[in-house]
Amino acid sequence: MHGNINEFHMAFYSVAFLVSFTILMQSFIQKRTDRVHNIVFISLVSIIMFNSLTEIVGEFARPHILESNAALMVDDICHMLYFVFHSLIAPVFLIYVLCLSDAIKKVSDFHITLIMVPIFVMELLILSDPFTSVLYYHDSNGDFQRNWGEYVIYFFAAIFIFLATVCIFRYWFAMTMRKRLSLICFLGVVLIGLAVQFVYKNIRCELFAEALGLLGIMLLMESEDERLDPETGIYNRHGLEIDLDSNFKLKNSINIISLRIIDVSTSLRSIGITNINYLTKEVAEFLKTKIQRYYIYNIDPSQFIILLDADNNAESHKFRKIFEKFEASAEADELIEDILERFKGNWDIGKTKFSLNPIILKANMPETFETVEDVFFFIDSPLPKKLDKQVLQGPDLNYLLRRTEVENAIRRGLLEDEFEVYYQPVYDLHTKKLYGAEALLRLHDSVLGEVYPDEFIPVTEQMGLIDEVDDMVLGRVCEFVESGLPERKGMQTLNVNLSMIQCMQKGFVDRINKIVEKYDIKKSMITFEITESVGADDYQKLGEIIKELKSSGYQFAMDDYGTGYSNIQSIFSLDFDVVKIDKSILWAAEKGELGMTILTNSINMIRQMKKKIVVEGVETESQIKLLESLGVDYQQGFYFSKPIPKADFIRDILGEG
Repeated sequence: MHGNINEFHMAFYSVAFLVSFTILMQSFIQKRTDRVHNIVFISLVSIIMFNSLTEIVGEFARPHILESNAALMVDDICHMLYFVFHSLIAPVFLIYVLCLSDAIKKVSDFHITLIMVPIFVMELLILSDPFTSVLYYHDSNGDFQRNWGEYVIYFFAAIFIFLATVCIFRYWFAMTMRKRLSLICFLGVVLIGLAVQFVYKNIRCELFAEALGLLGIMLLMESEDERLDPETGIYNRHGLEIDLDSNFKLKNSINIISLRIIDVSTSLRSIGITNINYLTKEVAEFLKTKIQRYYIYNIDPSQFIILLDADNNAESHKFRKIFEKFEASAEADELIEDILERFKGNWDIGKTKFSLNPIILKANMPETFETVEDVFFFIDSPLPKKLDKQVLQGPDLNYLLRRTEVENAIRRGLLEDEFEVYYQPVYDLHTKKLYGAEALLRLHDSVLGEVYPDEFIPVTEQMGLIDEVDDMVLGRVCEFVESGLPERKGMQTLNVNLSMIQCMQKGFVDRINKIVEKYDIKKSMITFEITESVGADDYQKLGEIIKELKSSGYQFAMDDYGTGYSNIQSIFSLDFDVVKIDKSILWAAEKGELGMTILTNSINMIRQMKKKIVVEGVETESQIKLLESLGVDYQQGFYFSKPIPKADFIRDILGEG
């Protein structure tokens, strides 16, 4: 063996060095260096790389140890350094497992002592070897010979590997499949390499196996691409789901802060969908100056979620203090104050400055939420319409209980047929005769009583049940039309409201036709109402849908004209037959000259476009006279009738009321 470098050994050491060096560079290039488990992983990789280097240097010296004391000294130093650092791999891997499972926060001083004592014993044996040769020695031929001390190190390493394995299976439920696979693969590859080298001393593959195992961890575990938003560098919704699930399973106490930017939609219309990404990035960059990025999650342009450790009663011990130095989270209340202070100023997008209005919601798990689904319910729930404060917490979140009750009411309504279609008549302004009616949905819940559309419609959309509800309304209206009574009483149409969510779905036109064609009715008897406040990006697709349905005979009306931002563009872009002017425009006209100007100009413009006009909210004789003078076609409001059940509506039009 002496006289020549062992190229077989050198190949294993060189590959181990190159693999570990590549892993290390990838970690730094992709900035996987800020979390505790990242730091522990880098420590493992660094040990393997350093050990590979010492073995390479030692391999150059070993052929000359018989004739050169310097070569012998170099070999001894390399062996010493190898054992000093390599003996740390097993305990460091145990710590890595604790970090991945987040169980490291629960480690006590007693557990730390149990970990440190074997490490101390191993290092003492290694450092005393130059005087005791308990670890290894060179025989008269200069060959390396193991001694009993090395088997003691293997024994302790086996204990650490055993503890790591126990930890993996103890916290198995709290880890993702990727984490489980990466740790099991590492253990399997390393144990195989260790066993081969232990049995076949001339196959020095232990370092290579360890480097290969770490490569698997890097690919399966350290890569967080699927969890990261590439634009902001913070976690996405999927990352939040994973971390919430882990924290729930470990029963960690976590403060959940939801930062809602309530006027992002206004900014979106002003600066466009492309620039809104820059705005989101600016907010993310600010948050990263206040808290580490891995506590922050971007749900959508209008909402960020922050998770903070709320376990203030956790046992204070040395290891926890070390952990907190790396991952110390801010106090929730202080962070909220900092966020609100920043939002008092403007946000810059290019040369434009924007002011943004935040609402912050603060809750705690597991006290407030029992499941991950509960947290996402909290995240996805719309805010109450009337807010008198910027921070909602504790009793302020009771609206979520109401939201849950409304969800249950919707489900009961569908199962127990508690939804009812009401009708509000529309009259011809000139002939004073009944022109048509608008179908409006009501929910008579056996538990909550009356639940109104402005409350249950948004919830129904978020539950994914809006199709079922809208289809039910359309079916009942068609059934009423098929009875023949509306046409006999001179009604020319019945209006049905469409949800934009429903309109934009694939197969929408076919589904509408399938429902209506079950009944023997003229399609012109159905007018679909669509709110005018649709985004500009929706015009083309919505225009195609309207065109296709109109070709079948249906009519379309723009609802709530004057309440959104795209009035004129909507009228020009979409082929409406009727425009319904919102009641707020009519009421404003009675209060002042400016309101009258808006109403007059709106009516003149719509008339010039040869579209019919309905004015909503008519409640007085004076309003009727005003609309007559302006040449409006139809009117609707409480002056004639509130929305009433079908049976009452039939009695009214039959003159039996």
